[in-house]
Amino acid sequence: MRLYVINSTELIPTVQRYYRILDFAPMEAKVAINVMGASPAGKKVLVKNIDGVEDFSYAILFDKAIHSSASPGLGLDAMNRKSVQNVSNILDKLASQAPRTLKLFEKFEPGIITLLLNSYPNVLVKASVQARKDIVEAFHHYFVSGSHEQVDQGTTGRDIARFEIGAIVAILSNTIPAAFWVLYHAISDAAVLEECKREVLACCETEGDTCIIDISKVKESCSLLLSILKESLRFHGIGMSVRIVTQDHLLDGKYLLKKGGVVMIPGPVQHTSIPAYGDNVDEFQHRRFVRSPRRKRPSPIAFRGFGGGSTLCPGRHFASTEVLAFVAMMIARFDFLPVGGEWICPKTNKAGAHATLAPPDDDVEVQISPAAGEMVGKKWIAVLSGSTKGVELSVEDAD
Repeated sequence: MRLYVINSTELIPTVQRYYRILDFAPMEAKVAINVMGASPAGKKVLVKNIDGVEDFSYAILFDKAIHSSASPGLGLDAMNRKSVQNVSNILDKLASQAPRTLKLFEKFEPGIITLLLNSYPNVLVKASVQARKDIVEAFHHYFVSGSHEQVDQGTTGRDIARFEIGAIVAILSNTIPAAFWVLYHAISDAAVLEECKREVLACCETEGDTCIIDISKVKESCSLLLSILKESLRFHGIGMSVRIVTQDHLLDGKYLLKKGGVVMIPGPVQHTSIPAYGDNVDEFQHRRFVRSPRRKRPSPIAFRGFGGGSTLCPGRHFASTEVLAFVAMMIARFDFLPVGGEWICPKTNKAGAHATLAPPDDDVEVQISPAAGEMVGKKWIAVLSGSTKGVELSVEDAD
């Protein structure tokens, strides 16, 4: 197998332009078949019209459906509103013991690469295979319970449940580390925390003993917090965009890509580019993405926090809202002290190759207490007033 590694920022738009010749769909199908454990019937559904020659197939309709449903608008607002309410409820119960949950994903996640390669998974990663079965069973009950209507692509409830494991990978392996890093970088610097808290409290209104925080205003007004989100994705990002060469192609009129080869765009190469980010590229800069006439704007093409082109993360607006809501409410409602007296940034040497964001190797112990000041004793309500325009999270989101 030929591997073509794209390190040039200038070549990235060219690669993304030929999304049928340099296609992610074959890799997506392989992941669903090997990692998610699709049935023989499910495999046929996945590979049908995978090249997009016909108009009607799972491969084509899935992308159209997921991108449209997760785009800024009323549908996304409804999902975000539910997410924000759930986050608020969780923080209300932060001091109490949460319901016990089996952490199956901890068993499943380490075996993802072995499952993807299909290298004797029943021998090498038995725990991951068993955990996958348990997760599929739980999702299967959900999809056959009548709460979800199947589309007419011939996919069974159990296969839909299998495909949903991919959603777990996205939610747990990326969103949770993102929330951790944004919160860590926001609270571990006293001056930054003070400024972030001012931004967040400016998005709050007080009515008697109730404090109402509008997450839509947080997304629109908290420029430092948003910058910390993007800088966390840059600094801790380890993702890689992958595409399959479906036919011989002369890229940019110079580089011959042979059919069957794999094109790879490593995110860390772009995220450590001095031309794109400056001489301090190896440092975490909280204000790197805050727009300022005195500061050169980082290259939007070199920011690969959510991928790009046809593999641009469709759930980026939902995920970023969830992360920003969590961090904003934590900052507004709690005070933080590091156990041990000082903040020590954890290393990320144990990150799995499937992740797009490196999780910390070790926990950071923090003492949390209700925030002192004028908000003491207030009841908190989180709302999302809504917006038809999303936050600029990638070059594709730019005006």
